[in-house]
Amino acid sequence: MTVIGHNLIRRVESFDGYDVLAHPLPNRDDRVFQRGESDTSRVSITYASHDVRIARPTGIGGKSRLAILMHHGRGRHVLEFYESALPIAAALLALPEREQYALAYALFEQADECASGARASEAKRWADAFVDGRIRKRRSAGRRYVDIETPDEKTLRLS
Repeated sequence: MTVIGHNLIRRVESFDGYDVLAHPLPNRDDRVFQRGESDTSRVSITYASHDVRIARPTGIGGKSRLAILMHHGRGRHVLEFYESALPIAAALLALPEREQYALAYALFEQADECASGARASEAKRWADAFVDGRIRKRRSAGRRYVDIETPDEKTLRLS
């Protein structure tokens, strides 16, 4: 449940409502990646628990959006983003299966990591404002609004 720009990672119960364009590495055993030459290095990384699919949402506006569907131990999650003028789907689907999986996984994880950083930054901003006494509450037309003042606004208000 994170937002990066207009891209939303959300938890879903099922992947109904999506047309799957590609399901790279559907077999769990194929999601083990070796580092370097497989004969020289026995170090490997397994992504067997992370199932990734590339899809398009069905319904209105689905043609201009692309989705990465991720199913892992924390449940089913969807990252949707707009393709705009860039042929992201065509470029992603033209890749071999292992590269499709790696790139879709990297896009999903990067979006999730960016969202976590944004949440932490926003929490720190509100905590600092609380300590400094810069949180302002007001009512207008029966609704409540909460804002953070800048240090300059607080100085001006107190002078």
